[in-house]
Amino acid sequence: MRILVWNINMAAHKKITLLRQLTPDIAILPECAAPDVIVSKCPGFTFTDAQWLERSRHKGLGVFSFGDLRLTRSPSFDPRFAVFLPIEVAGRTRFNLLAVWALNFRAESGSTMLDALRFYRRFLESVDSVVAGDFNNSAFWDRPGKQTSFSGVAAVLSELGLSSAYHAATGEAFAQERHPTLWFLKRLTQGYHIDYCFLPQSWLSHPVSVWVGQAGQWLAHSDHAPLVGSVSVSDLHCGRSTV
Repeated sequence: MRILVWNINMAAHKKITLLRQLTPDIAILPECAAPDVIVSKCPGFTFTDAQWLERSRHKGLGVFSFGDLRLTRSPSFDPRFAVFLPIEVAGRTRFNLLAVWALNFRAESGSTMLDALRFYRRFLESVDSVVAGDFNNSAFWDRPGKQTSFSGVAAVLSELGLSSAYHAATGEAFAQERHPTLWFLKRLTQGYHIDYCFLPQSWLSHPVSVWVGQAGQWLAHSDHAPLVGSVSVSDLHCGRSTV
């Protein structure tokens, strides 16, 4: 199972070749146009299934599957939480996915990621679940009393039995990441790790690898680097984690 997180910074149709090279089973693409818009501009783009949540026609949250994986939007979806997309994934393994493009207080509703996690808690606890996407947050920016603190988000995810694949694979601490996923205003001197793939802790007992794109190749295409988390599907449990 290869899960790709990449804030694609719009113009997805120009980046399909790059996307294919990363060979994801699931691609979570913030700042992505509607699937039909992409296909109209790049007819060769094929995928098994897609779910998309609109902010504008050319800039929403897209989730695409490839191979045998099917995506169904959960009945628990609530548009008050921007931009979070709860998806039931079925195929050779079954799990729930909360795709994230967190706007924090920039959301029209004023909702934060903590609000979304509280609301979707039952969805995330019902079966093995993954929370992945652009969190727009880092422990680097945490301050006492900050309502949108990353540490608070990470603590709730830990309570749900989820851990960051990148940090589990590298042993690095939050805010001490050697590989940024965002270069603010595309400045190499302002790199931050703000894109994550949180997996069930039971999955992390099996071999997991994480790859993050480097500025030299990816900065020409987006201000974000792609992050790919890989775990052996044959080892995964279907259903609720026992850990």
